[in-house]
Amino acid sequence: MVLSACSRGQEFVAAYGDADPSRDAFHVCHGYGCYYRSPARIEPAAWAEIAGHFKGRVRDAAEERRRVARAVALFETTVGEQTGTAADEPGAGMFAKDRYQQDCIDEAVNTTTYLRLLAKDGLLRHHRIGEAAWRGNFVNGWPHNTAVLVEYGTGASYAVDSWFFANGVEPAIVPLDEWKAGWRPPST
Repeated sequence: MVLSACSRGQEFVAAYGDADPSRDAFHVCHGYGCYYRSPARIEPAAWAEIAGHFKGRVRDAAEERRRVARAVALFETTVGEQTGTAADEPGAGMFAKDRYQQDCIDEAVNTTTYLRLLAKDGLLRHHRIGEAAWRGNFVNGWPHNTAVLVEYGTGASYAVDSWFFANGVEPAIVPLDEWKAGWRPPST
């Protein structure tokens, strides 16, 4: 467990994430460090709700990030019902081994998968998916991983971090440099 927390998020995304997920078949990590990978799918009605958040003109990248946050929360709710992760709590207990809870590695891999599904359907117009990021190495903080969006035009990178919140709650989307400096939501 300690070794998995030290690893860079992108290594886990490459090892456990689906490179080309489809709404009909993808995998979700849970149980800490992708110990479990469960198959999932997004039914047409659920996809219509997720994609519906991108209907109409998206004025700018900031608005798109708000829509992405809502979509990730909907993915988590839909997938949680299928995989048993619906009761995933905020954060992760140190060295816990709960099959249905998710640590930051699980969350980074899953969120990257959800972003890939949005991109594949042409719903991301102001961002591309960046490589998952990590911070901390026990000396300068506990290791932590996140999915990343990169804004077209400016090149600004944003952490898309759902680990801080319970399943189905919108993730934090904050500038990656701020996140790497140890950002946490005000309530944690």
